[in-house]
Amino acid sequence: MLDTLIRFGKHLSEDRGEWDDIIDIPDTTEEQTKGITPLVAQLLFDLDANQVKLDKTQLKVFEPQDAYTYMNIKIQGGNNKAIYATVSPKKSFEQIRKTFFGLTDKNGKAPEQGQFTEAIDKDFQFLIGSALYHVLQKIFALSEDFTAKYVDQEKNKADFGKAIKALDLPNNERIVLLYTAVKSQELKIPLATPIAKVSGYEDFLRSKFLKKEEPLKLENPVDKLCYATGIPTADVEDITIGARYSINKMFVTTTKNYASNFNDKAFGSNYQASALAQLYLERGSNYLLNKYTTKIAGVDHIIIPHFFSKEDVDPDVLMQRISKKTDLLFRYKQLAEIVDDFSDNELYWLNFLGFESDGNFFKTINTIQDVSKLHFNKLIDTFRDTDLIFKNIAGMEWEKVMTAGKDNRLSFNFYSLYSLVPVRKEKEKKNAALALFKAILEQRIIDPQQLYKHFTELILCHWYGRYKAYGNVYQNDIFDFAARNAVFQYHALFYIFKQFNLLKGMENIKSEELTDGLKPSEAFFRKMDYNDSQKAMFYLGRILNSVAYAQQKKGYDSKPVLNKVNYNGMDKKNIIRLHKDLFDKCRQYTILSFNEPLFSHFTQLFNEEKWSLKSEEALFYLLAGYSFRDNA
Repeated sequence: MLDTLIRFGKHLSEDRGEWDDIIDIPDTTEEQTKGITPLVAQLLFDLDANQVKLDKTQLKVFEPQDAYTYMNIKIQGGNNKAIYATVSPKKSFEQIRKTFFGLTDKNGKAPEQGQFTEAIDKDFQFLIGSALYHVLQKIFALSEDFTAKYVDQEKNKADFGKAIKALDLPNNERIVLLYTAVKSQELKIPLATPIAKVSGYEDFLRSKFLKKEEPLKLENPVDKLCYATGIPTADVEDITIGARYSINKMFVTTTKNYASNFNDKAFGSNYQASALAQLYLERGSNYLLNKYTTKIAGVDHIIIPHFFSKEDVDPDVLMQRISKKTDLLFRYKQLAEIVDDFSDNELYWLNFLGFESDGNFFKTINTIQDVSKLHFNKLIDTFRDTDLIFKNIAGMEWEKVMTAGKDNRLSFNFYSLYSLVPVRKEKEKKNAALALFKAILEQRIIDPQQLYKHFTELILCHWYGRYKAYGNVYQNDIFDFAARNAVFQYHALFYIFKQFNLLKGMENIKSEELTDGLKPSEAFFRKMDYNDSQKAMFYLGRILNSVAYAQQKKGYDSKPVLNKVNYNGMDKKNIIRLHKDLFDKCRQYTILSFNEPLFSHFTQLFNEEKWSLKSEEALFYLLAGYSFRDNA
């Protein structure tokens, strides 16, 4: 991983400007897509008129360079003081208030100065007496005017919606960048001047954010090993990570993460890096976190490739290709929406780093490692092929299974499978879906009984309507449809596992190719590799469907016969009892002759003495038969 971050960071450092690491260029993709014109606005602190004003005449069309012109620096998390001359106002207007006017403390004490002034007083005293410092002191006097015009008193928060009402912007215009400016005859600033251009502001940014290259104090410096690159250099030092939201926070001296076995009294001896390596690591981390993350089973993951070639790679070109591939497996996307241009000659493996973060911390919670490019590509092909194969299997109604609502056809991938493995809201850290997907990606053997248990939990959720307990199960008020979708998507999941020989006890079993002339149910058995016991439960499920349909025709829309199924699992006693009940119901509704062939098949295949199906497995195949539409 470190090698990837350094390689990306090194590539990104070529022709990099002084401020590139700290400037935040607003993303205007949404505006461009919707035909909205992005704008830049000026918030003027007019010290001559003693007022704060947002002037419509100063609006201009946004250009990316504006983020540099007005120094729109990235918002700092944690306990950092607000020091912002420019912000993206929709989400960060409150930072302007904190920067220039401060906040009332928890004891109700009103601020005596803005947080920017506090920061200079505490850590940047060389700027006391600068033009910037004097401007900040004078602006604080406008606190009352700012509060009256722009602060929501109920929420006690600066409200940009309130601020722009007077501008009366049309719906096709939106302010994406707000810079502050000052005007003061007393301070010899006769014209409105951006705070970012006031003398002292850039000096502050350099001192706070840019690493200073200090001269080596020793006449004959000793080279030390840089653990990140493996190269001895003279400027090796303890890892110091400025950003809280960083992959490199896995290696820290407080919350240990992956540094848990390090001696905290000799941390530098265990993990140290050169100044240049640290710079590359941070740039590589920032690049991947901001552009290449995906959700796997509801958990955010960073996509981190590992390369075998030592040649420099263009991260944008390669990561865009990799990102398209991950979209196919992990996102809600139609195959037709993605250009099938995945050709790349680079040899790589993929790692996925699961993490938690609110922007102020970074915690690793899952790793999916060493997914070869070959396996990843094969997964994409197998999911796509499985979707096509199941579409052509009569009796499954696969198109209905994979359609959510009207004309909303789902892609068959990890995204759609996520809803099949229930994850309890109060136990989200015990994510069975994530463990399952990790096994597929890392090619680990899975016990099929575990899949049957997941299926049983899903069916119980649908039968009893326990949707509030789970964060990933879609509500379906029609049980027949919920059972059909679940049982056949699980068949597809089993099929995927079989293609990769990942089911314990079922290795090297290949599905048969279908031939013409078979009844739909028989063709289905062959394709899904049903054994005799599974077929027996399937036939019992077909009888269950017949009785339920007969009851519905009689006006019993709830299909009372479904209450005779044990949805925790069908053991041998449950099966024998259900068989007897179904036989009686067939007599009652005069449908016995119609179902005699099914009873005959069940009797021939159900070996009471040598019955070996686990109860969850038996339930699965019972509901498969119940949901199958054998019209032949």
